[in-house]
Amino acid sequence: MNKKTIREKILTDIKDRLAIEQYGDENIEQYSFRLIYSFLGKIILANLWNENGDNLGEGIIDNELKNVLHNAILGYKQLFSDMSLEKFLNENKIIDDILTDYLETGFVRKIHRKFNPVPFEKAIKENIVFVRGISVKERVKFSGLGTYYRDEAKIYNNSKSVEQLFMLPEYTFKQLYSHFNSQIFSENISREMLLSNSEFLVTWKIESKKWWTNDFQGKDKKLNLLRIGSVKGKELYYLFRGRNYKKGVQLSSKLNLTNDKGYYSIRLALLNERGIAPKIEYINKDSCVEIKSTFALPKRENAFIRVYSWPILGSKSRLMTKEVFSACKVIFEEMGYIIEEVSS
Repeated sequence: MNKKTIREKILTDIKDRLAIEQYGDENIEQYSFRLIYSFLGKIILANLWNENGDNLGEGIIDNELKNVLHNAILGYKQLFSDMSLEKFLNENKIIDDILTDYLETGFVRKIHRKFNPVPFEKAIKENIVFVRGISVKERVKFSGLGTYYRDEAKIYNNSKSVEQLFMLPEYTFKQLYSHFNSQIFSENISREMLLSNSEFLVTWKIESKKWWTNDFQGKDKKLNLLRIGSVKGKELYYLFRGRNYKKGVQLSSKLNLTNDKGYYSIRLALLNERGIAPKIEYINKDSCVEIKSTFALPKRENAFIRVYSWPILGSKSRLMTKEVFSACKVIFEEMGYIIEEVSS
């Protein structure tokens, strides 16, 4: 068999296994990339349940799993050497990205340098059953790296919500703002602290995209956020009202304020209250949806969208099946996001 015949046979096999159809206006390179991308996810999930070498029980050592993926990608690069998609199969980046998204959404867990499987769980939204873990009874489809199937019955007893399953916020931006607005703003913020690496969250409209500034320009009477400290992960965060940034309430360290896990959601709540609603933009195509969000999403929400979508070659946009997008649209709108269709 020549290379073209082998390639067609492999792609057809992946298509049938993972139930991934080619979109109407999609070229063969993008479709091939989507099939390979999803199958890399399938390889990861399959290897979690194998006893391999010195491994006892389920799971696989991180270096062994990365070697399996590395060899698979090298094989695909050779098979598609006459296509431009070969340059997009960067082994290290694509492996790290996929594993990060799987870990963040709970598709896999990592304990002591070993990737482990998770129990079979499912949650339903808008007739879409989001699935995590392995069950021989379920015939799942792939959207990106994520597994799901469609079920019109909508009858599930004692099942988790999608928000619980993927650790997404179970509160709206308005609820979060209301919670913090009810706090007692009685703590004095000393002049010395204000002069020591203090920054204000930008909650007013400016042309640049910067988040923090030393020059506070807020003019309304709503909540604002102050950050003090220069050591990442050890900053102090204070909420205050209006322009009175000398009195506030310190946010609890239990909110996990490092990186974007804690204050990011608070930032969105503050922006949403001012009518600067976080927005996800998309293009509705014949058989899929192209997500063109220009708004930086919190880590968890971003990983959820990434895991259920495919990268587009040479673009920052993502592709998602229409049925999965319909469910995701409801999930994010319930949080408070604006989901807006735009023209291509």
